[in-house]
Amino acid sequence: MMRLPPVCLWSVALCALVFSACAPSVRKQPKQRLPSAPASAGATDSTAVVTAGGQAATPVAAPAAAPASPPPPQELLEVRVLVVSYVGAENARANITRSKWQALERAKMIARMAKSGDRLAELVRKYSDRPGASEDLGLFRIRPAQPGAFGKEVGQAALALTPGSISDPVDTPSGFFVIERRTDPPTGPTKVSARHILISYAGAEHAIPGVKRTEAEARTLADEIAKEAKAPGANWGELAKHTDEPGSKETGGDLGSFARGQMVPAFERVAFALAVGQVSDVVQTPFGFHVITRYE
Repeated sequence: MMRLPPVCLWSVALCALVFSACAPSVRKQPKQRLPSAPASAGATDSTAVVTAGGQAATPVAAPAAAPASPPPPQELLEVRVLVVSYVGAENARANITRSKWQALERAKMIARMAKSGDRLAELVRKYSDRPGASEDLGLFRIRPAQPGAFGKEVGQAALALTPGSISDPVDTPSGFFVIERRTDPPTGPTKVSARHILISYAGAEHAIPGVKRTEAEARTLADEIAKEAKAPGANWGELAKHTDEPGSKETGGDLGSFARGQMVPAFERVAFALAVGQVSDVVQTPFGFHVITRYE
């Protein structure tokens, strides 16, 4: 066998080494990637899919974000209402003689006065045809979903108002309503259980027969009861024997459980602000002076 000289063997080895270094490495070659398309205004976000052959498939659109849910409607509204009645309206008093057209014109005038700066509370005292308006000044809390005695027309009109604004006359079976939407009641418990002691006076709404004390005397007595009720070891049952609410002496003035909107606003604001077991300061309503304790 013919042998190559040593110089030739070194030449062959050197050529093989150079060829090996120049050949591409299949294992280390990076995978092919598609260039990102430039973003354009309004373009849909998508994900490009590369097939086995290196071709781009149809982009798959990313799922659209779910639209934000609208805020829940205000469950409870505080309103002041003035009612202008007419002959033929529901619950119209016997002394009402104006026609429906005259009632509308009167309601328009009152609405203009309220929007011009006159306090609706004073206008209610002077002009409202709703029984009891001069005592409660038309202040109520209503649920638009269940507006109760005022009807759906008043609930919908109140809900459409912004807090602090006055409505145009609202036509209802009971007459024309002028509505003021007041600041929305604070959130908190929807129902509480409470007891109260009522100290009435001559001239208060629904005062029981035989009450002769003056308003000032009633306030003094209520202050004394509130002070005793807050003292350690106070006997609420004994203190409740001072109450002027019929049938309450035996039950300790227990009102049971009640929801927002069922009590007059002044009483409700205090009752719902109390902690369980807390006794209130004296609260005045058209019925007299109250001392309240919440038990649930």
